[in-house]
Amino acid sequence: MELLREVDPARAICFSGHRPDRLPGKGEAEAPDMQPLTAALRQALIAAVGRGKTTMLHGCMAGWDIICAEQVLWLKRQCPQVRLISVAPYHAGFFSREDCWTPDWIGRAREVFCQHDTGIKIAGHYRPGIYYERNRALVDHASELICYWDGGSGGTEYTVERAKENALPIYNLCTKQKKSRRT
Repeated sequence: MELLREVDPARAICFSGHRPDRLPGKGEAEAPDMQPLTAALRQALIAAVGRGKTTMLHGCMAGWDIICAEQVLWLKRQCPQVRLISVAPYHAGFFSREDCWTPDWIGRAREVFCQHDTGIKIAGHYRPGIYYERNRALVDHASELICYWDGGSGGTEYTVERAKENALPIYNLCTKQKKSRRT
């Protein structure tokens, strides 16, 4: 967490979103219904850089986090000043804790981790509440949130609410949203 203190929140954005099962095409890059979302994400990233955002924080989970990190790596080829920081909830047993970690998603995550600028872990091992702690750290060290939130409950809902409490601009790229239980 020490490294997050060096992040200038005014120049940082964070990401939050669903696991593969709640994404178009299960988050597969080649899926036809994922293509428009990838294009919208790229546009959102380019616009963020235009607003002076050069540090991108992602939460290291299969699905939206890894997709965003992959697109930040794409952006870094055009904008080398951009930094990608991976903020993992914990270290030990990370890939084995949830069913969403298929061999494909593990491979995609490892590719991201090989190319990110910095990797941070919130804790050494899993503990109750660690994902929420990671989500708070992401929001508290950023000035904008780019998310994929369908309006349903879970960690993304929590992160969006935290971003609202912190008065962060929220760019939700989900076009089909459920009615939130908090609205």
